[in-house]
Amino acid sequence: MGLSIAYRIAEGGCDVTVFEQRNIASGSSGRNGGQIIQLDGRDKDPESIARRLLYAKENNKILDDLPHELGCDFELNRCGSFDVAFTDEEAEELNNLVEIQKKAGDREVEFLDGEEVRRLFPVLREGVCGARYRPTDGNLDPFKLTYGLAMAAKKHKAKIFTHSKVDKILIENGEVLGVSVMGKIVKAKWVVNAANAWAPILTPEIDILPLRQVAMLTEPIAPITPSPIETVIDGDVIYTTTQTKSGNIIVGGLRTQARFRSDHYREDVSPEEIQGSTSIISRLFPSLSHVNIIRTWAGTMGFTADGLPCIGLLPDVRGLVIAAGFSNGMANVAIVGKLVSELILCNGKTSLPLDPFDPSRFYKKKVDWPEPYNYTVLAEFLKKL
Repeated sequence: MGLSIAYRIAEGGCDVTVFEQRNIASGSSGRNGGQIIQLDGRDKDPESIARRLLYAKENNKILDDLPHELGCDFELNRCGSFDVAFTDEEAEELNNLVEIQKKAGDREVEFLDGEEVRRLFPVLREGVCGARYRPTDGNLDPFKLTYGLAMAAKKHKAKIFTHSKVDKILIENGEVLGVSVMGKIVKAKWVVNAANAWAPILTPEIDILPLRQVAMLTEPIAPITPSPIETVIDGDVIYTTTQTKSGNIIVGGLRTQARFRSDHYREDVSPEEIQGSTSIISRLFPSLSHVNIIRTWAGTMGFTADGLPCIGLLPDVRGLVIAAGFSNGMANVAIVGKLVSELILCNGKTSLPLDPFDPSRFYKKKVDWPEPYNYTVLAEFLKKL
């Protein structure tokens, strides 16, 4: 997200310096599955659906042009996505959700019966009762996109420093002065905190929750016409199944341990989590049970109390912008870069309103998060199930 913002601001002619705590794409940007699911989750609030859809559609438009604009093939593949039901009760719930989304203005989403799902996604196991389906969802390579944005930003003279940890954002008399980077003062008129789950370390006034997820990669196999899947297995909400251009399949999320907040920044993976995510293959795609897992990892995303990111000026501090709290960053990365750059370069005027993401809604407010937690616990907490 930070490099998308940096690219757009540099493109607009402003001097930009990016500080990465580790390397490019070593955090959330490089540890997700690259899924582009425009309306993830099972939100039933029509107003919320309409708001999210507006930004997701604009993000899609920019993403479609971005490979040519950046001169970078980040393997954007609009293969559709399925929110799969394995019981009749769940299928009825998804069918009702599709009707709610349509009434909220969503013209693409549709409900498919089990037979139609199997026709479009033949490798999926039998017993599917139906699915919510969107044909324009898909996936991309998050590493290639992030590096493409970095290279494009540098072409516009942005400076990028890796392994450069920001210690503190410097503020005096209600105005940002710059940052301290490993003890060295760097002055700036504007500072954008785009550290996602790590953002509260620098801006503790906004409570953004870290959420750790586990994923793994199979050996390359022949194309299986996969699409991103959202489903519930044994009560766990999972987002899974991206096939890369080289043929590897990414799965994950099942039996990710519920942990306390501080442990959600850890990148270790337990044997139980490996076993859980590996079982997705045999439980959803039994014909692929022979495929080997070659790599596994954990990554941390951000969560807010209403499921929407915080994007905008921090109250009471001139020049300090926060863009964090993304649980589904790839569905927002392009439009957020554009809007934050407009906020800074156009005297606060943006082509789409940032009101739904106003950081002031959480400013200095303590959220009574459940502990310990994982994605499933939070989904229940946010009443999205």
